[in-house]
Amino acid sequence: MAEHIKMTAQEAKQKAEAIRKIILDTYHNEVKPSPFFSELRAGTLSRKRLQGWIKNWYAFALEVNTGMATSYHQFVGFFKRHPELENRLAQKIGEEFTTPAIGGHARMLPILGKALGVRPEEMIECELIPEARGLVDFFVRSWIDIPLAECYAVHMEEEIFGFISQDFRQSLPRYGLTAEDMKYFRVHEEADLDEEHGGTNQAILEVALQEGYGNERAGWPLEYCGRIAVQMIGNFYDGVYRRYA
Repeated sequence: MAEHIKMTAQEAKQKAEAIRKIILDTYHNEVKPSPFFSELRAGTLSRKRLQGWIKNWYAFALEVNTGMATSYHQFVGFFKRHPELENRLAQKIGEEFTTPAIGGHARMLPILGKALGVRPEEMIECELIPEARGLVDFFVRSWIDIPLAECYAVHMEEEIFGFISQDFRQSLPRYGLTAEDMKYFRVHEEADLDEEHGGTNQAILEVALQEGYGNERAGWPLEYCGRIAVQMIGNFYDGVYRRYA
């Protein structure tokens, strides 16, 4: 069995910052310049692709949030010993399910879908494309059945949803959408780019590394966890672009 090595606070911070750099570099090199986002920013992405995106995104928005709540239970022993981190995680979970009202972030998607010409049942009953199924199942599994350090290394990618939301919010008015239609993106942009909210997963990872939770399974170094999370998101958008031409 691998030895559990505890890091100093400085070592843990350096490790986490190195993972964050990998996440941001992967986003800027692979996701931001992809055809989906290049055409979205140019205002040339087809409405059919936007409709395909929201049909397949709804499951992710809903299931990943419920998975985050499950992780709280899975690692409750860790969080009981760190009430300051428990408070931050509880606040994140609460925001996901209560902002801007009961039901939380996912309840804003039917409003957005209507503006794009997609009915709620089309999102709820959507048979996900393979890339979307891979995205949903990867992230749900990353909440419910992987070790603590790996879990929060994966979810440090949350910051890039702020950039993605910004692209959508700035681009969709060209398609006739209003600020009210796009509330989903405004909420995510504000939350995921906010240091207190967006840095929670990194803060949890740093303490986990200090306490010796950083032993890595074969094939799952923490740097890989951060990188593959972003690549799964990129794969999803590439799949939508390809399948809804």
